[in-house]
Amino acid sequence: MPLQVQPQGSRLRLRYEVGMDIEGNPRYSTRTYSGIKPTAADQNVYDIAVAFAGLQEYPLITVTRVSETELAIV
Repeated sequence: MPLQVQPQGSRLRLRYEVGMDIEGNPRYSTRTYSGIKPTAADQNVYDIAVAFAGLQEYPLITVTRVSETELAIV
């Protein structure tokens, strides 16, 4: 049985280091942007993440792209 793969959507998750707690461990904040086209190239998505990070006060730690895909048997 053949499998059909349908991209459903994509989100961009940016993680920033926002300071330290009282024990000296880093504190993080995450911002998620939805509505990323599933067909957008990874490099383009990364470039947008870096542009967003340039507008922030805190340093960017990680960039994650979360893609959703529907799998169906045809």
